Amino acid sequence: SSGINAEYGDIESAKVLMILAFTFQCEGKFLYEELSGHPIWQSMRFWSAAFLHAVHTERKLRVSSSASYRFQSAAERAEAAEVQRNTFFGQLSSFISNMAAFQLPPEQIAEFREKMVQMADLDKDQIEMLREMSPAIRGLDESEEESSFSEKLESFRERGRSMLKNMSKSFTFDFGLGIE
Repeated sequence: SSGINAEYGDIESAKVLMILAFTFQCEGKFLYEELSGHPIWQSMRFWSAAFLHAVHTERKLRVSSSASYRFQSAAERAEAAEVQRNTFFGQLSSFISNMAAFQLPPEQIAEFREKMVQMADLDKDQIEMLREMSPAIRGLDESEEESSFSEKLESFRERGRSMLKNMSKSFTFDFGLGIE
């Protein structure tokens, strides 16, 4: 696809710009700091379309590399469902962080999060982690020390790493090499 859609605007290009804005710096400032005032970042339509596009794109990459659903065993289907949940969770975590960085009101971020959570079959721990990282749920205000936010973010990251580590223990791989 060209990435340009007259009906929905240029979502794909704006999504790429968003990623680059968190990657590159100019005169010691990340580009998102300079771009945060643009109206597109305040548009819930943009965030919803960009999020769904990101999830769809990642799922498409994973589906093309796996067997057709109808030829999968029950275990393979369960593993595929888990991968989809984790993909959705990872993308939603990233988008919530980006929305906060672009200074969307906490209420909008919370509304976006809850709408997207309703679309996925996330487990309770994932939902709790998403709610904890959202500004509206964290209860942070501008007077709170930045170090406190950093500590909470690091705690969130550690819980995420622990959760991923536990999930990875449940996967087994057989490469046909006779190695266990």
